[in-house]
Order: sequence, then structure tokens, then C-alpha cells
Amino acid sequence: MFNLTKTDIKKVVKFWDWFKSVSNDLILNPTRNDLTIQIDNHISQLGHFDWEIGPWDENSFYFAISPNLDPNKLNLTHQIIEHAPKCKGWHFLASKPPKEWQGIWKMKNEKGTEIWINSNNWKYILYAFEDKTFDMDIMIDDINGNDDTINMAIDIALTGFIGEEKFMNLIKNISIISCDEEFSEKATSIKYIAKHIESILINTIS
Repeated sequence: MFNLTKTDIKKVVKFWDWFKSVSNDLILNPTRNDLTIQIDNHISQLGHFDWEIGPWDENSFYFAISPNLDPNKLNLTHQIIEHAPKCKGWHFLASKPPKEWQGIWKMKNEKGTEIWINSNNWKYILYAFEDKTFDMDIMIDDINGNDDTINMAIDIALTGFIGEEKFMNLIKNISIISCDEEFSEKATSIKYIAKHIESILINTIS
């Protein structure tokens, strides 16, 4: 488990001081180009992390610093968030949260070409283990990209549906299944995965 050094903490405090100074401007326009570029620069100085801004409720936003699906970095992002200031209209998170979305998004493939991903037809089967983790078989639509692009799309989908921290902690191995009628009949639509996992874990505990 990694911990922030004193030098790291100074950088973290400097970042949060800056974030607080622009927090009101970000509330008014969370996608403002000059500010997102500055966030990129600040976060890159903290380490190999990602970040995300999104709506929290009708009156506020969240700002997440992401460990990039690296479990070894999750402790670091939690420590960074512990230093976050109180900012009106903001909630600070140590990983990307699940989204209220349709599972449709635009991304770039390995060639830099923008492609649309629609996960509405994706299906999966979970295999539960005694330690409350899962393996997964997943059947997806054709994606215009190589294996790295396909795996990235699956990562984005599962992060969006169940949240990054749950994804890292619960899903251990993923196998992509070719179009198979028998699999499709047994499998569950990806949009139900969060409730499905929650139901399994509740039944396991009880």
C-alpha cells in the first residue's frame, strides 16, 4: 500500500488551494476548456491519475480523482481526497462513481478515430466466489478497434454501471464471449449489473 510523501502532500495542498480558487467558475461551466487544461496539468503533477467531473444532484457536482483502475493507487486517491477543502456545490470522490446513464458514449480507438459505443445489447454472466468477488463472461457488440480499445470500452462501461471502486474490488477476471445463442439466453443485460451484484452480496451476507 502506497502513502503520500511530504512532498506529495505539499503538491496536493497546492492543487486543492487552486481548485478552491476556481470552484465557483467550474460550477458555472464544468467543461470550460482553460480550466480543464489546468486540472490536467495539476493532476499530472500528483501522479498517474485520471479525473472526472459530473453532476451529483440538481444543485451540485462531483469531482473525482481516479486511480485509473489500479488498486495499488486507490489508497493514494483516498489520501488526496482527505485533503480536499469544503467547497460549496462540490463533492469530492476518490474514484469514479456509477452514472445515471444509458451506456452510450463516444471515445477514440487506438488509431485516434472517434467511435460511438452502445452497450445496450451487451450481456454478461457472473461467477461468484466465497470471497465475494466475481469472474465475468461478457458478450458485446462489434467495436471498431483492437483488443486495447475493446478492453477500454468494457472498462468504461463497467465503471459507469457499478463505479470504479466496486469494479476494482469485485470483478477479477473478464472473458469476452463470441455471439452465442445459448449464452445469450442465460445471460443478463449489462444495465442490470449493479442491482444484480448488490442482490448477490446481500444474499451472501444473509
